[in-house]
Amino acid sequence: MKKIIIFIFAFLPFFVFAQENSSNLEDELFGGEEDTLISAEETRSDSKSNLKFKADLEKASLTLEAKKLRIGGSLSSSMGINYAWEDPYSKKDDYLKSFKDGKGTFNTNLNGSLFFDARPVEDLKLYGKFLFGFPFEKSLSGALTVPKGTLSSNEIVIPVTVNGAVNIKIQELYTDFSVKDIAFFRFGKHAVKWGTGYFYSPADVINISRIDPQDPTADREGGLSLRTHIIIPKTQHNIWLYLLPPGQGDGFDPKYTAGAAKGEFVIGNWELGLGGWYKYKKAPRLVTTLSGSIAGKVAVFGEGVFAWGSDYTYYETDMTPAPEKSKPFFQATLGGSYSNDDTHTSIALQYFYNGFGYSNTDAAVNILDQAKNPALLFNAAFREKVQNVLAMGNIGQHYIAFNLSQNKLGTDKLSLNLFQQFAVSELEGFSKLTLNWKIYKFASMSTGPSFSYPLSSKSKTKGGIGYTLSFRLGGGTF
Repeated sequence: MKKIIIFIFAFLPFFVFAQENSSNLEDELFGGEEDTLISAEETRSDSKSNLKFKADLEKASLTLEAKKLRIGGSLSSSMGINYAWEDPYSKKDDYLKSFKDGKGTFNTNLNGSLFFDARPVEDLKLYGKFLFGFPFEKSLSGALTVPKGTLSSNEIVIPVTVNGAVNIKIQELYTDFSVKDIAFFRFGKHAVKWGTGYFYSPADVINISRIDPQDPTADREGGLSLRTHIIIPKTQHNIWLYLLPPGQGDGFDPKYTAGAAKGEFVIGNWELGLGGWYKYKKAPRLVTTLSGSIAGKVAVFGEGVFAWGSDYTYYETDMTPAPEKSKPFFQATLGGSYSNDDTHTSIALQYFYNGFGYSNTDAAVNILDQAKNPALLFNAAFREKVQNVLAMGNIGQHYIAFNLSQNKLGTDKLSLNLFQQFAVSELEGFSKLTLNWKIYKFASMSTGPSFSYPLSSKSKTKGGIGYTLSFRLGGGTF
């Protein structure tokens, strides 16, 4: 198995492609690190000029328009119901009662965003984006520690939840400036687009949040950094440098300042990316990506990551910790996408090998199952185990995701989407089918079932069946 993994990592650059998650006004000047996007029209053409390589010279050298301020935002509003039937596949004496015991929830979605884009002088940009929504007050969780001898002979840790904090978040806040249209700088909190993956992106080593495979185009959250973008003159090659200051969790200690660098090189219709990330007492990582297309029709994308050691804490079957600091780890992903305007169909498929995950997930799944018992969460040591497992995101090693969209079903008002994921190491599958109906301009409906299920009799999951019905009511951008 190790030889196969090394083979995939070594030859991954010859099979990979980037896909773009474009943002709107925030990347007008310096473009961010958008990856190559091939539109439906471009995939039908073999012309090299149709490929829009990121951060090309013309885009990056645009000067900022002075004395201009733009303010905008968005509002998404919907409501609906969800129904969840847990453990539907095991043998039961009364299936009707089991179905009625399922849990229903009424979901209200009222989320907004506001941004400002200020250009007080030429070659200077100030940008901020703020998120808020319902519920308008959020809960803050923490722990109250009662010292030993106060109430008992042992120290007591009591989880505490407090309501009342305003539900508002600073998504981005940064400034852009440039030097002679060669070096472009960005300082502040902003997302970094290193990876090329659609459902999974192991090369995205800087952002705070991960991609949600069920919502892969959602904005990700980045941290605070100083980014330097250097264009190699008379080429489409680019160099990206990052300085990431230590945060509150590091005690703002200078030795925890992190650094990252990435070079992107255009070779014909392909774009090669090579980069690295380092932080004191953290596992250093090397990253490789390549982007292109097959016959100008099928976009292929992928990434490879090498790390020496892992920052995660692993657990044996008896729940004893087993950190891994002195061995190599690999991650690799490979996928493709295709769209056809004539049939109104689009397809995306991706495989992800997560070398940081468990080959046998029994220990991690056992910890998460026990966390369903609220009494155990009073134990600080157990809470730490749960947090360590959740920090991994993907606890297994092998994942496959697939999405099929039919954007027109006889009429433009109807569309159908199928999402499929296999967590191979966890022996669990997930399927979701969604029918969308555009009732009229300002209202639409989405509905459909979802199924999670074991892939083997050895699986620890019991699975579940869900059903969702929701209505979008107004909303939009301005």
